[in-house]
Amino acid sequence: MIHDQADELRQLVRQRSLGAAAAPAASLVVVSGGKGGVGTTTVAINLAVALARQGRRAVFVDADMEHGGNTQIGPQLDRGCVLDVLAGRRNVHEVLQRGPSGIQVLSGAWAAQETAPFSAAAQDRFIADLKHLAPHAEVVVIDAGGGRGHFVRRFWHAAGTVLIVTTPDDAAVMQCYAAIKVLVAGDASVPIRALVNRASNASATADVQARIAEACRRFLGLRLAAGCGVGPCETISKSEPCAIFPAQSDSARALDRMADALWTQLQSETARETQARRA
Repeated sequence: MIHDQADELRQLVRQRSLGAAAAPAASLVVVSGGKGGVGTTTVAINLAVALARQGRRAVFVDADMEHGGNTQIGPQLDRGCVLDVLAGRRNVHEVLQRGPSGIQVLSGAWAAQETAPFSAAAQDRFIADLKHLAPHAEVVVIDAGGGRGHFVRRFWHAAGTVLIVTTPDDAAVMQCYAAIKVLVAGDASVPIRALVNRASNASATADVQARIAEACRRFLGLRLAAGCGVGPCETISKSEPCAIFPAQSDSARALDRMADALWTQLQSETARETQARRA
């Protein structure tokens, strides 16, 4: 019988203690876009799958409050969605379900559903709950969509790293920089990598990343870490809003490399934080 990790996670909500609160937090990887339609959901899901294939206990969270809920992965049991957690109707453990490759999934909300803004306290509690999934989940990949509101900004400033997605299209590149400018809110310490989705070749990827990096360095005093390019995956249907890349495809391999680089970065930062707490 397959062990359901989500059931284990849901049981933890009544077992928190002061000792658990002091444990290392799960690492948050926020995937954002400068505009809609650049593929943040596809990138985020496939990144979570790539991390799981590498043996990491990964959670995918659909937190796109503008266009979330359009992609169904996992069994879609009636366990609720991100809005239920934010509203306090359910806790994060209760809504988790099993997804592809062993990842855990917190489903998003359809755009037609409840859209009232949630308080800053509710947003902060939600982010804290995601971090408290450790040690049963090591990394939480959050699809923040193309929004630029206060909730997305909170995600950026709580993240171990931000992966901002663009395409080679000039308008998308400009909106990518604009989103970075708004969401870093003057804090040059936010760790950001740019991912070029639907990149035709390595040269196009390098050109886009260089343009974004130079603008961030010159105008924001912000240094972007190395990102990557993900080419179109020809083996999946273009009519699908999101799909899992075949493991041996070039697209999947690109995200495998990105997952490996992100994990190395996150582990290094965790080690530094642990050492600082002990000092």
